[in-house]
Amino acid sequence: MGYTVEVKQVSEQPIAVVRGRASTTNLPARIRALFDQFYGDFNGKGGLNIVLYSGFDAAGEFEIACGVHMEQAGNAVTPAGTVATTVYMGPYDQMKPAHAAIHQWVRENGRQLAGPSWEVYGHWSDNPAQLRTDIFYLLA
Repeated sequence: MGYTVEVKQVSEQPIAVVRGRASTTNLPARIRALFDQFYGDFNGKGGLNIVLYSGFDAAGEFEIACGVHMEQAGNAVTPAGTVATTVYMGPYDQMKPAHAAIHQWVRENGRQLAGPSWEVYGHWSDNPAQLRTDIFYLLA
């Protein structure tokens, strides 16, 4: 499937999250565990689910934050600035090509990534083909 990569200006948005560390090998399990922790303690009303990635460290691990968009006053914010973004439709465990499309677009257009990226998950559907994920990478 081809992906359309767009460049947009985004403002910071409040989010409520819990933080943890992950690696590429344990990412799905860590996301699930952090969302379980988040929803076990969350008493508020939030919006769409979000996973915020702050960037890799030298050991190949990275910090992730899992939670929800908030109307106001979360405990964190999404980055503000210029982003490269695409929409992925399908099961969560198969979105790697959508991320790869953004990385390819960055290389082909002489841009650089600033570090943070995030995924915003649309409303749940029992049909995996209807699962929407908006993917954002902050550009330098």
